[in-house]
Amino acid sequence: MGRYLIIGGSSGIGRAATDLILERGEAVTVMDLREPHRPDVPYIPIDVADPAKVRAAMAGLSVPLNGWLHTAGISVSAPIEEMADADIARQVAVNLTGMCLAAKYVSPHLAEGAAVVLVASELAFVGSTRGGIVYSATKGGVVSLARSLAVAWRHRRIRVNALCPGATRTPMIEASWTHERDPEAAAREDAAGAVLSRVAAPEEIARAAWFLLSEESSFVDGHALVADGGAIIW
Repeated sequence: MGRYLIIGGSSGIGRAATDLILERGEAVTVMDLREPHRPDVPYIPIDVADPAKVRAAMAGLSVPLNGWLHTAGISVSAPIEEMADADIARQVAVNLTGMCLAAKYVSPHLAEGAAVVLVASELAFVGSTRGGIVYSATKGGVVSLARSLAVAWRHRRIRVNALCPGATRTPMIEASWTHERDPEAAAREDAAGAVLSRVAAPEEIARAAWFLLSEESSFVDGHALVADGGAIIW
């Protein structure tokens, strides 16, 4: 049985990945601000933007990990000229600095030959059209972090990849739709942005994450896997 850590496992893609990995007969520990939806899953509270809380959360791990999936992230959709300074700082702190902190403190708990998946976004590779400039910038940093960790941890045979979803029906994107003047139009716009003309279900992205965590991707390292329904090809 493999043992996996999911940071951000209580909602969205992380929640779907928790269910999927458990269905595969593996063990999962969830770290999040909120408790997971399943009472049978070990839970350790964490605020990835707080170094002390990240350090304390990682100290609660008692067994070597075969894999780590990091899905925690936030987005504030607004033109950068109108975005509050605190919102800029918080996005960087959660989406990028928090991931660096997690990597620092989870490193001793990763078994030799472990697999790591850091969730970025298709927006790491294209310009955002709906005010997600800071979010996009942090996700570009996540891709670079994954590649650099793949090199740094190569002697431990730890594979590190970035997963870059397109629009996915999660609480975060649904919240962004509600802040638009016409939420239904915003949802249709996100769907139309993909060649497949729809947004992804969290379970679809979870399957891509499991591919990168599993031996099915044993020769994939330092890669950014885009799962966006074809959004960035046109």
